[in-house]
Amino acid sequence: MNLEQQGRGFYVPLEMLAIARGIYLAHKEAPEKYAGLLDDGADTVYKRTSHDLARRIATEARIVEGDEELGKAVELDSPETMETLHALFSSLLVEIPGRRSQPSWFGAHIYPFVGELIHYDAVERRIKQSDASPRSIAKKRKQASKVAAGINAPSIERYLFRDGGSWAYKVLRSDPDRDRKEATRQGLRDLVQDSGTPLGNLAKALSAHDFDYDEVPVGGSDAGIRLHEDLSPWPDLLREGAHNIVVRTATAPRAKRTESLMHWVPYCLARHQLQLARHKLGATDRESILLDFGNETTPLRRESQKNLTGFRNDIVSAINIQAREMIAEIESEGDEVKKRRYERFTKEAGKAVASPRAFFSETLAAAGALNATTGRRHFTMKPPMLESLVSATVPQGTEMEFDQFCTLLYAKYGLVAENKVAAASPLAYEVDPSVLDHNGKAFREKLAAIGLLTQYSDATSMVRGEPR
Repeated sequence: MNLEQQGRGFYVPLEMLAIARGIYLAHKEAPEKYAGLLDDGADTVYKRTSHDLARRIATEARIVEGDEELGKAVELDSPETMETLHALFSSLLVEIPGRRSQPSWFGAHIYPFVGELIHYDAVERRIKQSDASPRSIAKKRKQASKVAAGINAPSIERYLFRDGGSWAYKVLRSDPDRDRKEATRQGLRDLVQDSGTPLGNLAKALSAHDFDYDEVPVGGSDAGIRLHEDLSPWPDLLREGAHNIVVRTATAPRAKRTESLMHWVPYCLARHQLQLARHKLGATDRESILLDFGNETTPLRRESQKNLTGFRNDIVSAINIQAREMIAEIESEGDEVKKRRYERFTKEAGKAVASPRAFFSETLAAAGALNATTGRRHFTMKPPMLESLVSATVPQGTEMEFDQFCTLLYAKYGLVAENKVAAASPLAYEVDPSVLDHNGKAFREKLAAIGLLTQYSDATSMVRGEPR
């Protein structure tokens, strides 16, 4: 599995949902032939939708010769219609924190609020006239004769999807708890199936005119992806949290469940990456993470910044050690090409190790588990990530006392936000109790502000998984 900077953050759940949607489409068309959602098996077979037309409309891109004819065919030649569609789909694009400029259409992804909006990755590829075929050129359109040699055209290919979503999907479909898996299957299906809403119908109508799409399902083997459940609790924490999120069909709207899943999945993968790195370094203790909810610089914030720096260094050190071990294994083979490839990962600086390290911190930043994507960064929880955390932790229809909730956050995830929990962790010796007590009050206020905490009395505050 490639944990590279290019596939950071929201690209992980986007890929997972694209696989789930593709399996739903393939199984819907031929249930007797293809496996269903979260079914066991060596391979997954799914159909990919590019949504290249909707994404080109969203970014005002024109890259395919013959677009004028296409516009007339689907009644998009009206400036008013195009303006309306652009306003709609540009507002549905996934925001990628830290992005300095608007990306090309293939770098823009549509937020999967309904199943019909879910799509796979794609690129802009040079198409030669000799490559023209019903599949690669103008499917379902009589444009093959208009394709000139060397034009740019949309092509469904992996670009920003880097196996993180494949890992997450495999985690869910390999859940040993059959009852939990079945409930997750039903909840996930509700998110990826056709919604039949006006927005969904519009998205489906536009996708029928995409330049590239799968006419038949494709195979996507995840046999090479190892879950490492014996080394990390995060695969099962992902399952438990995803289950708690997607089963809220009666209490949380589809958009809220989707948003929570979009934050929870990448967060779990980033923490899984850190867990495996620390295990490689021989760490036997559970990492503690200080969540800073204050508005000013304090010793707690400085310690949280120190934590983040240390964890990023742990990832690099683990890669260095793994690379040296792999070099030692092939020394007798005399394979100099492979040796030089691994030697790039033995250096503490350079692109080879910088990319996996950036995946960790930029994924957390995208999900809202860091205060920023660059600069002086510390651990926190922004409202969407905090909502996701609560939804993943507190089962549907239940509530728990605030202190119990904080204890659970530490027991499950190693998260520290207030004084009582900190006393049980090594951080008790690093931050003054009064600072942690103040931070705990700020944490309580954050939960109340987003409607997830109810104050019944000075002594009783209850946390629940859905806003009242």
